[in-house]
Amino acid sequence: MLSLLALAGCAETASPKPAATAAARMASVDCDRIAGNGRTFYESNPTYTDPQDGSAGWSPTPPEEQGMDSTMLCTGLTKLGNNASLFSVLVIRHERLVAERYYHGSGAQRSNNVHSASKSILQALVHIAIAKGYIGSLDDPVADYLPEYFGNASPDKKKITIRHMLTMTSGLDWTEDSTESQVEKASNWVQAILGRSLVSIPGTTYNYSTGNTHVVSAVLQKATRMSTCQFAHQYLFGPMGITAEHWGRDPRGIFSGGYNVYLTPREMAKFGLLYLHDGKWVGQPLVPRSAVRAAQAQTTQVEDTFAYSEGWWMHTISGRSMYFAWGYGGQFIYVIPSADIVLVTSENTSNNKEINSRAFIRDYLLPSITGP
Repeated sequence: MLSLLALAGCAETASPKPAATAAARMASVDCDRIAGNGRTFYESNPTYTDPQDGSAGWSPTPPEEQGMDSTMLCTGLTKLGNNASLFSVLVIRHERLVAERYYHGSGAQRSNNVHSASKSILQALVHIAIAKGYIGSLDDPVADYLPEYFGNASPDKKKITIRHMLTMTSGLDWTEDSTESQVEKASNWVQAILGRSLVSIPGTTYNYSTGNTHVVSAVLQKATRMSTCQFAHQYLFGPMGITAEHWGRDPRGIFSGGYNVYLTPREMAKFGLLYLHDGKWVGQPLVPRSAVRAAQAQTTQVEDTFAYSEGWWMHTISGRSMYFAWGYGGQFIYVIPSADIVLVTSENTSNNKEINSRAFIRDYLLPSITGP
């Protein structure tokens, strides 16, 4: 059954309620409590409940007040709901929540694995760490931070940089959705990843690898002397009033880099808004502008439709350029600057029937725009 929490223009909107301050939420985060047990690389994807009401600060309005046609939007959302795996769809325009639907028993406080959409979050964390002086630059060799894994490495492997890892051009042997099962058998996952053969010169060949981003998490933890989970809540999530309900962790205590992070749809939307606003949150710089620019700077044309940058994907629909965080099974955070829109979707991954987000954007979301 479809449950409707709020869809401005189609039903009553939810009334914002007071929420805990960002500082209080940040102070209450116990990363050990929310950490995974490190037994499997990819977890079984349970649903958690966020005890906080995330509605404070949102201003739901009818689509027409933000230059959108509610009939067109509602039609598209209803069609999307025909996919039995869909959990949520949120549309934000001009900083206003114009549509928020929950499907098949989900709700605003239901927190699910955003999968590889968290690679975009990791990109933000690395740029924050550089701005704060913990990391020198993206072009620093990984070996500078994790020398214990490069003692007998070839000169070429020692040239792998943080940028190579984020842009999926490390050159390390990896077959996504296969190599992970080999890595999880090891007691040291970072060693198992960096110990793989170098099959191309770093920086020359794109090969999507969650192993790359897990190593980036290890670099972040070594450089900052705090866990990736702690760093994220102190410098990114906390100021926005976000708390991850769960975060995976490997056997050595390295928090999952680019996978196994659990957020609510509204928290995903906040992250999208942060990038839409050039890295500013409530007018204050939070993520360096360089991170936002890098998210939109193509490094590899993956196929005719998509391009990749640093943990973000890009494509153009109906003449509008957009970039997006993309997690397995339909976890999307679309940022469409020319339309001042953030689109978020989340899905149940158990039946692996990902929605066609591009068709929704092309046929319903963009056509629903009636004004500036």
